[in-house]
Amino acid sequence: MGIAVQELLANDFFKDFEVIAGRKGMYKEIQGITILDAPDGLKWTRGKEMIMSSGYAVMNDPECISRAFSEGTIQKASALLLKQGRYLERIPDDLVMLCNEYELPLIVAPFWAPWMEINSQANVAVMNRTIRKFQAPDAGDSQVTNQSYKEKKINRILQAVESEMKFPAFLYDIAEEKSYYSSPNFRRMTEYYGLKDSDYWDPSMPHTQHTLCDYINMSRYRIIGGDGHEGPRISWVVMPIRVHGLTQAYFTVMEAHSLLDYYDEFSIRIAYLMLQSLYEQISGAKDAGYMGFENFIHFAMSCEADEAGKVISQAGVQGISMSTVYDHVVIQIRNFSARERRTELLGAFSTTRCSRIGKLTILSDRELLLLIESPEKKERSAAEMRDLVAEYLDSIKRIIPDAEVKCGVCREGSTLREIRRCVEKCRRVIDMGSVICPQEEICDYEALGPLAWIDIPEDELNGLLARFRPFTRDERGRELLHTLKVYLVNNMNYSVTADILFVHINTIRKRIDKIMDNEAFADVDWNSTVERVKMILLLQFLEAGE
Repeated sequence: MGIAVQELLANDFFKDFEVIAGRKGMYKEIQGITILDAPDGLKWTRGKEMIMSSGYAVMNDPECISRAFSEGTIQKASALLLKQGRYLERIPDDLVMLCNEYELPLIVAPFWAPWMEINSQANVAVMNRTIRKFQAPDAGDSQVTNQSYKEKKINRILQAVESEMKFPAFLYDIAEEKSYYSSPNFRRMTEYYGLKDSDYWDPSMPHTQHTLCDYINMSRYRIIGGDGHEGPRISWVVMPIRVHGLTQAYFTVMEAHSLLDYYDEFSIRIAYLMLQSLYEQISGAKDAGYMGFENFIHFAMSCEADEAGKVISQAGVQGISMSTVYDHVVIQIRNFSARERRTELLGAFSTTRCSRIGKLTILSDRELLLLIESPEKKERSAAEMRDLVAEYLDSIKRIIPDAEVKCGVCREGSTLREIRRCVEKCRRVIDMGSVICPQEEICDYEALGPLAWIDIPEDELNGLLARFRPFTRDERGRELLHTLKVYLVNNMNYSVTADILFVHINTIRKRIDKIMDNEAFADVDWNSTVERVKMILLLQFLEAGE
């Protein structure tokens, strides 16, 4: 992507520059600027440049330009710009004739114009033109569309990249798991070369990688041909869009027919910066939304049961729905401050599926509340919920590798009217889960069953369970405890227990005798109904923790 000669000269800086030949070539696109004052320097031009010269080479070797035309090098350029008055008092007539013949714009620059300023103004012209092309349509656009501002902006930038540079472009949004394309061309090339979306930032085929700009992690990937040679069968340039240290999206430009030129790379950097700015704006807006919602949650948690009217009124003021149904997750943090790491925690959240269907609130310095909208048709399964929560925990640990957390999940589906009750349930699940299954990070209220209802102080429960812990260390011990539980649940009936466990009745008798002879059970009154119920519950705790 460059700029046409006539478009460049239309800028105010170039008003004193005069085109004296080759006007039919004013449409030609400038993709770079080269300064040449050596007679043989034209050998190393690549084409589509605006060649600038003080005329020194022409003065010393008047035939150098005609030779360049006969060799077929200079006519590949987009324009020739000469300074008159330093080495050339007048432009040679044969040069004017050749430029007209080959439709090569011949421009005379004023004596005062510095090379650096000409180059800088050309870059500014390309930059301004690119920004205009990449701008999203105004909100007042009369065209009716269901696209969000974000989608419009992304599509506009990608379409401009392909329209102006002729390179198909693609953006993959990680949190949305959504792909945006400049046109169907990108998808067709992806299918033709057998690529997946993820191959653009993590290629699964043999490839080379070359860093174009380490500051923005801009890299060129090139697929290596089957014969082991680098025959750029296909190559592309990829840049990650990062906010708060986390990758939000990948921006990719395909080099299917040729490599990017100087102005292409220049323009792609502008496209990247505009996409980066868009994601930062969205993140900032989300942060503001998080704060408003978080303040409401704190207010709702502080209100008593008979103050529901206040909560509803406050929700109305802030535009928060009181009819949305959520599953609740409380995340307790053991070894860092949630408030001090707020930005990272919210950034980690924004990269997960939860961010599309839920909200995150910091309840205290050591506690987060994750609200995930409940499915309309059926209850979310424990496995589905675990996957969602685990994804967020993994995202946190990518930023805070040593993070220690414990989660309590309540999947009953409640509105914000029930926020206090649901949060307390989640906290109760964490308390019981810490005793029953201390190695588990995520504990589900329903998975604990009746154990979540029992209010036994943690230290007391640990004391009651301590004498049985040795049995859980090997398979034989766990088998004895399970046999005892089935035996007690079935009113100490050997025959029923044997049928349930599919073993001989004598095997059951031997196991129960072995248990009752163990000193851990020496003080148990097996004839007491209360003692037996307590033993069943303790055994249930042990089994839940396995």
